[in-house]
Amino acid sequence: MRVTVFGAAGGTGRHVVDEARAAGYEVTVLVRDPHKLGAIDPNVTVEVGDARDPEAVARAVAGAQGVISTIGGSGMGRSTAITDAMATIVAALPAGTRLLAVSTVGAGDSASQFPRAVRMTVGMLLRSAIADHNGQERAIMSSDLDWTIARCVGLTDGPATGEVHVLTEGKVGGSRIARADVARWLVANLGDATYSHQAVSLW
Repeated sequence: MRVTVFGAAGGTGRHVVDEARAAGYEVTVLVRDPHKLGAIDPNVTVEVGDARDPEAVARAVAGAQGVISTIGGSGMGRSTAITDAMATIVAALPAGTRLLAVSTVGAGDSASQFPRAVRMTVGMLLRSAIADHNGQERAIMSSDLDWTIARCVGLTDGPATGEVHVLTEGKVGGSRIARADVARWLVANLGDATYSHQAVSLW
């Protein structure tokens, strides 16, 4: 399978690239600054460009059977960067393409999965980020793609634990998850239809 990764220069994206290559996938990444990738498998195809640029995205996804997006926000201010990038990605993909995207617990209908006190704090601190992820999720859910949205609790840079809890309803049971665990779960679900057309929460 040929896989395109967006957000590959970020903490989670780097792990996704490593996991995808370890799984034997052909990998293409789209990054604005290739120097931010650091050490990377020489067999990874690097396309330079912005994920909001239709031409750059079209180059990156050409021939891809699977796409993983770990694009995140930058800062606490209002932004539509994630929404705009995802709208561009969705428009470039043929119907039925497998798409997995990282979002955040608190987006969509997942706010109730936090305890009330936590929900209020998260809602205040991450209001702008959640709004941007909401836009991303709307773009994905209205598409004709084979999508899965992974809403994550707080991401950490610790080593993989090998344990990922997947929540479809109820309350999240933790506030942190390692980026490495999220990346492994995303790559494992490229060929798994269990959560197709679902938004799930990971902790």
